[in-house]
Amino acid sequence: MLNVFMKDLRAGAVFLWVVVPLYVLAGLQVLGHGRGIFWGNVVCGAVLVVGTCLLDWKNGADLFVHSLPVTRTMVVRGRYLTAIAAGLLSLLVGAALGATGGLILLSRGGAWPRWMAGDTGLAFILAFAFVVAIYLPCHFRWGFGRGNVAAALLLAAAMLATDLAGPLVLRRLEGPAGRPPDPGLPLGQVPEGVAWMAARYGLVPSALVVLAAAAVMLWLSSEAAVRGYRRREF
Repeated sequence: MLNVFMKDLRAGAVFLWVVVPLYVLAGLQVLGHGRGIFWGNVVCGAVLVVGTCLLDWKNGADLFVHSLPVTRTMVVRGRYLTAIAAGLLSLLVGAALGATGGLILLSRGGAWPRWMAGDTGLAFILAFAFVVAIYLPCHFRWGFGRGNVAAALLLAAAMLATDLAGPLVLRRLEGPAGRPPDPGLPLGQVPEGVAWMAARYGLVPSALVVLAAAAVMLWLSSEAAVRGYRRREF
């Protein structure tokens, strides 16, 4: 599994020199409006994962890898390690950009930005884990082309359901009075939901809940990916 992971890192290194600099350049343009960095983080990490899958598909690496003494389970687990590494890298780059924007605001007499907080980082972990949990089983079951279409449809449906159900759930939890939207938070129900949980229960308990939820999602997703990959024919 670790050898497959290292293979992914070496093969995907080309994307690090393309995607990450582009993301940094784009992030530098929106430092004054850093709420966009959150979803930029998610997209950057997702592109790195998809890019690794693209390289395997384009170069026919599946047939070569499975001519070696590795199991399909090992290939799947290795790809999940790659996805976790991509998420951590994206989070670190986004945190560096956000800290730079925060320091610029402080130097101009402003306040530390609301979007550069612990609950926003937790929201990124949850959102990115969900994207990976949807994408990789589709990829391993149907391949790069059809898998991308299936994942895109599922993610679009999940976003629509979250946008519809999220406000109703928060309104029920907060009572009829509700609360005004926080203009400093990134847009989306995931950042708002995690921020609500952190404000009500504290950052540490919220972190434990988010990390546990992300771990469970990725574990269940990897089990589904292994099952789908075993049924796939090359």
